[in-house]
Amino acid sequence: MNTKEFIRRITETVEDYIAAEESYSDDVQLEINTVDWNMDIADPENDLPNCDYYPIMDLVKMSAEEPGKWEPDEETIESVAAEYVFTDD
Repeated sequence: MNTKEFIRRITETVEDYIAAEESYSDDVQLEINTVDWNMDIADPENDLPNCDYYPIMDLVKMSAEEPGKWEPDEETIESVAAEYVFTDD
């Protein structure tokens, strides 16, 4: 895993949320398993060991090109990735 791949995977998970946002509550979270780096969209009640959680709504922003549509917030996603250190960047 490297930072670029990590950011790509977060972005893909956020895009999955955006594609089906009506299926989730507003307080749904991005779950990052820090053992195997799997990511998922998780219920806010989850608090599994070896997992970090970030509110999905913090990782999206309103599209400038398409008002009313969400898009991944690259700056926020990069700030989440900056919290982790990968040795094979």
